[in-house]
Amino acid sequence: MDPVISIIIPTYNRIDLINQTLDSVLAQTYSNWQCVIIDDGSTDKSIDVIQKYLDLDSRFLYLSRPTYKEKGPSSCRNYGIENSTGDYIIFLDSDDLLAPTCLENRIKFALQNLEYDFWIFKMAAFKNSVENIEFVYENINAVDESLFCKKEFMKGVNPFVVTGPLWKKSILLESTGFNEQMTMIEDPELHLRILKKGYKLKFANFENPDSFYRQRLVKNEKRSEKEVKNNYTFFKIHLDRREPNTVFYFRKMFNILMFEELYLNYFFSFSFLGFKRNIFTIKNIFYSVIIIFYNITRLSNLKGLGYNYFKTEFNNF
Repeated sequence: MDPVISIIIPTYNRIDLINQTLDSVLAQTYSNWQCVIIDDGSTDKSIDVIQKYLDLDSRFLYLSRPTYKEKGPSSCRNYGIENSTGDYIIFLDSDDLLAPTCLENRIKFALQNLEYDFWIFKMAAFKNSVENIEFVYENINAVDESLFCKKEFMKGVNPFVVTGPLWKKSILLESTGFNEQMTMIEDPELHLRILKKGYKLKFANFENPDSFYRQRLVKNEKRSEKEVKNNYTFFKIHLDRREPNTVFYFRKMFNILMFEELYLNYFFSFSFLGFKRNIFTIKNIFYSVIIIFYNITRLSNLKGLGYNYFKTEFNNF
């Protein structure tokens, strides 16, 4: 019998889009699937749309996030894993789409490569419709794909995102799933954590994308405070002075968040973390205070006052 694939969909106030997502699940050429929809406290009557699918097909399962769990996609996905029946898992956001042959092709490839723990498939980002493709997460051509991706995630580069993989459910359970304290960049944190544990991935060599990520319009290029907080949580877990890629990523983000975007309410947290992990010295922190002073007072716009010297010294690593 064909193995069951559980599709985990967290949702919050998606009344206008979730029907497209669920239609893409219904359109699958592979029939042995379960779709677990976890509501994160929607207030827009999304359930009215979802109920039509529950009535139409018993393979859909609807759950509400328990009140004892933190709000956010991480908790919802973990709760979905706990209540899934499949041996294989795909995560799908409630505004994204699957190509009709997605599950069929993925499970076929996985069963042909069972020595790996999870498999990565090509995903495209689009705006408004799948005909309007912005970019594609391409296959990785590396001798050791797992090592390559681990290094990329350490640099803050995402070679694949949440719907790209097909997982063995056992790997997600062994790794305790998503970090429920994170509501953003939670998928690269999970991917890096799993790769650091030594689990192996395999990229499929399919020519066309089999899933589609809906890009959101960004009105403000500055990171939100929520994103800064999630970055701090990411570094608290993964920052290690023995890993130069993560150190570089940390110092790069420190430059952006403290010197350019001036999230000074996080200065102590990031500085103390860098000092505790032997990334920063007292001298580094002193220089960073001077750089921030230059930026706040706009003295950085003037030449010859030492700003470039202090910034160069701070970044001299």
